[in-house]
Amino acid sequence: MQIEVKNLSFTYSKDSKNLSNKALDDINLTINEGDFFGIIGQTGSGKTTFVQHLNGLIRLQKNSGEIKIGDFDLSDKKCDFKALRSKVGMVFQYPEHQLFAETVFEDVAFGLKNFQPNLCDIEIAQRVEDALFMVGLDFNKIKDKSPFELSGGQKRRVAIAGVIVTRPEVLVLDEPAAGLDPIGKRDFIELLHRLHRTFVKTIIIVSHDMNLVSENCNRAGIFSKGKLIEVGTPKEIFANVEKIKALGLDLPTTAKLMHELKSKGVNIDCDLTVQGFIHAITGRGAK
Repeated sequence: MQIEVKNLSFTYSKDSKNLSNKALDDINLTINEGDFFGIIGQTGSGKTTFVQHLNGLIRLQKNSGEIKIGDFDLSDKKCDFKALRSKVGMVFQYPEHQLFAETVFEDVAFGLKNFQPNLCDIEIAQRVEDALFMVGLDFNKIKDKSPFELSGGQKRRVAIAGVIVTRPEVLVLDEPAAGLDPIGKRDFIELLHRLHRTFVKTIIIVSHDMNLVSENCNRAGIFSKGKLIEVGTPKEIFANVEKIKALGLDLPTTAKLMHELKSKGVNIDCDLTVQGFIHAITGRGAK
C-alpha cells in the first residue's frame, strides 16, 4: 500500500498561555510500497505526531490535509479505522510496556480477536504460533507463561508478535532499538528485515540512531519544527554536513569518515552502509 500525505498540519490544544502548538506544518510525503523508510529529527520536531496519524491514533483535524494509505482515505468520515489498524501496525518505543494479559497467548491473540473476530479458535492459535515463530520464540514453551515473567528481550518480541499477528502490510516503529544492547539491536533489526521479506511490505522507523537509518533505510525524511525539510536516500540527506549539524543532528559513522577523508583529498563514492564504505575503500570507489 502506498502512503500519500498531502498538506498535513496538526495543532495541539492551546496551552496555559493560550498559545497553540503547531506540531505539523504542511507535510507532503509519499512513502512507496516496499520502502524501508527512516524518519529523523530532534525531539519535538513532529516525528511521532506524524506517524501516529498513519493508523488513526491521531485523527486529521478539519481542513488539515489528506492522508491516503492504499484504499483507505483517512479524511473520509466513513473510513474503517479498525480495518486500517489491522493493515498498519504501530509499535511504540519500549513496546514491552504494551503488554497487559495474563499469558503470552492471550496478549498476542488480543489484536487478532479484535480486528478479525470471525476467526475460529484453531485459526487464532495457528496465527499466534506463526507470529511467535516469526519473532524467534517457541510457541509451546512460552504460550502459557506470564509476559511479565519474561526477560526484557522476550517481552519486546512478544509485543512485536502482538502487532504482526494481524499480518500488517505496513509496520511503523518509534525508536525500535531503544534500550537494546548491541547484540539485541542486531537481532531486532534482522527481525525487521525478515518481516520485510515476507508479509510486511513497508517499514517505517522513527529513530535518533543515524547509523540505523543509513544502514537499513532506502529512503528517509528529516523533520524540523513540524516541517518536513528534506526527503531522499541516506546518501542524499546526509550529504550536506553543515545543514545536518545546524539541525542538531549527528552524522552516521560512515558519513563522518567520508567527510574526514574528503578534507584530506580522498573522495569516496558509495552509499552509507558499512559494507558499501568498505567496498569503496578496498575497491575502486576512492579517488
